[in-house]
Amino acid sequence: MTAPLGNDAGGQAHSQYAPAGRWLVTVSVLMGSIAMVLNATIINVAVPDIMQDLDTGLDTVQLVSTGFLAAMTATMLLNAWLVARIGIRATFLLAVLLFTMASLLGALAPSIEVLVLARVLQGAAAGVLQPLAMLVIFRVFPPHRRGFAMGIFGFGVVLAPALGPTVGGVTVEYLGWRYVLLVALPFCIAALYMGRRFLPGRDTEQKAGRFDAPGFLLVCTFLVALLTGLSRAEALGWGSPLVLTALTVALMSGLGFIRREWLVESPLLDPR
Repeated sequence: MTAPLGNDAGGQAHSQYAPAGRWLVTVSVLMGSIAMVLNATIINVAVPDIMQDLDTGLDTVQLVSTGFLAAMTATMLLNAWLVARIGIRATFLLAVLLFTMASLLGALAPSIEVLVLARVLQGAAAGVLQPLAMLVIFRVFPPHRRGFAMGIFGFGVVLAPALGPTVGGVTVEYLGWRYVLLVALPFCIAALYMGRRFLPGRDTEQKAGRFDAPGFLLVCTFLVALLTGLSRAEALGWGSPLVLTALTVALMSGLGFIRREWLVESPLLDPR
């Protein structure tokens, strides 16, 4: 159905795939994307129950959502390096496996701190996978079919967050908030099976540059500081020392990240 999966080099990779093989690849990445996009919105309806069960306030429980989004934003920048380093298939499987383990950790969380950690790990996995899905579609479809493929893929991705609150509400009502974190597991299992079987492997001719660890640390600092400042401003006021400090750190780390990426040989994000 497809050519050997160890070779995905160059822009002509689509010629290695029969039409049915291309759609199997698309469905593989769609399963992973649905699992992660669904969890981005489904947790919101469970916030009141989480607050009551884990005995926490709104200012802390909001980290369940903001931690997910911050981690997802930061790890999107890792995608290109990971693909060059270990390949599409391994990157996809790693992201889905991390998401699955984080979902189980969140469902068993004994405290709000563990739940927030689980959501950060979920977000980190989601950030790696989201751009990977588009990359795979562009690799396996010829130019004149990419628009149609992206439309089918986008329909599934957009439908998932739209259904998330409804599915989450029913789950919380009849099973409890912990089961909300397990709703996506069937999609994860399908993604692991299909991804291992159908996704292309590592391109041995593609070389990974040196990982920009200082740049990644700067962008993580920027996101954490910015979200902390914005989330606490309503409760503490914009003139609060904590808020002003957080926003200052966000500004400095953001500027530092831009400068770093401009000068480094292998940037996570090329500002040019």
